[in-house]
Order: sequence, then C-alpha cells, then structure tokens
Amino acid sequence: MTLRNSLIYASNSGCFFFEKLLGYYTFVNVLEANTIQKYKSKSMSYLIEKAQELVNAYVRKRDSIYDGEFFICISCMKLKPKNQCNAGHFYSRGNFGSVRFNLDNIHAQCIKCNLHLHGNLIPYQKNLIKKIGQARFDNLEMMAYAKGFKHDRFMLIDIIEKYKNAG
Repeated sequence: MTLRNSLIYASNSGCFFFEKLLGYYTFVNVLEANTIQKYKSKSMSYLIEKAQELVNAYVRKRDSIYDGEFFICISCMKLKPKNQCNAGHFYSRGNFGSVRFNLDNIHAQCIKCNLHLHGNLIPYQKNLIKKIGQARFDNLEMMAYAKGFKHDRFMLIDIIEKYKNAG
C-alpha cells in the first residue's frame, strides 16, 4: 500500500492504533494472519465486489428508519420502502476508486434517482452538504480527486471483516 493510499484509507476506516506518517498521526489497522489466510485464494475483483456488497448493506441499514422498513432518499428526500433502496455513490465507484468505500460518499438513494436519473446529483450534493457539513464534503472532494489510488488486498480484507456483521 502506498503512503498516499495509506493516508486515504486510514481516514476512511475504523482502526486500532496510531502510526506517524509524514509528521501526522494516522490510524493503521492490524489484520491477524488467519484472517489474511482466509482470503488468500480470492481474486482482487472478488474482494472488491464483496467489500462493496457489505458496505452497501451497512449503508442501507444505517440510513433506514422506522425499524428498517423505510428510508429517505438523499436526492429527492422522499420516504420510500426499503425494497426501493440503493446505496448511491455521490462520486461514482468506477471513476473515483479512492472514495468507493468512504461512508461520506455513500447514502440511501431510491432506484429512480440512482438509476433512472443517473444519481440525481444536484439535489444529492445540496442534501449531502446539509447532512455531513461543508468541511467533510470538501475533504471528500479532495480525496475523490487524489491521483494514483489503487485498492490494496489488505485494505479490502479489512473492509470485508469490518462490515461482515455490521450490515
């Protein structure tokens, strides 16, 4: 994992201890050997898809209301039943890999806004800033445009393990 990837990843993950990088203290996670061994034979594409599936399930649960039966779409702000819930990315998964798993980038979005309106990004941005604040939005934007980010096997395993029982 490169230093830049470490810094971006560390700002997106829950971790156990601090490591000093470039004069700043940042979070670094430790994976046990048996956890790493469990995923040794899995391809990177499998790990990315599994991590995305678990993070999306977590987001749907996080953003649900009324005992998980409904959610409010971040774009159109309408109350919708849970079967219409997508985990919508403000910065797309394919073009902005550095924030693909960042929870500030992923919110409950209805199928209409996410798929048919291609994210419905203008109201999404307005409501996202209301939800997370301008400072966190600016940080998200800075991370989204970071160059040279590549997903690391250990980072993906950590995400899978973190969200395995959370969603």
